Amino acid sequence: MAAEKLKNHKIIFVVGGPGSGKGTQCEKIVQKYGYTHLSTGDLLREEVSSGSDRGKKLSAIMEKGELVPLETVLDMLRDAMLAKADQSKGYLIDGYPREVNQGVEFEKKVRTWW
Repeated sequence: MAAEKLKNHKIIFVVGGPGSGKGTQCEKIVQKYGYTHLSTGDLLREEVSSGSDRGKKLSAIMEKGELVPLETVLDMLRDAMLAKADQSKGYLIDGYPREVNQGVEFEKKVRTWW
């Protein structure tokens, strides 16, 4: 399976409040270590901007002020990680998890990817 490519990649969660320097630190790590910076907020905005079916559904959810389902966020992270698997030494995931249970669900889901 394509997700086998992810097996040996490191995954680092970058957490902190708005303006705390997450993006700045991620830029430095990307330059120095060759990691890929994935922002869940950026991924969601890109999907909405794409006009895809998933983007339209996300737009409707966000316009109502509702949270995007965890499963959708995880699917988007997986897709983004797979897209960069051949060029990346690891991943910096910015903006996720927001709660402990989201981190737990990520761990469960990642194990099913390979």
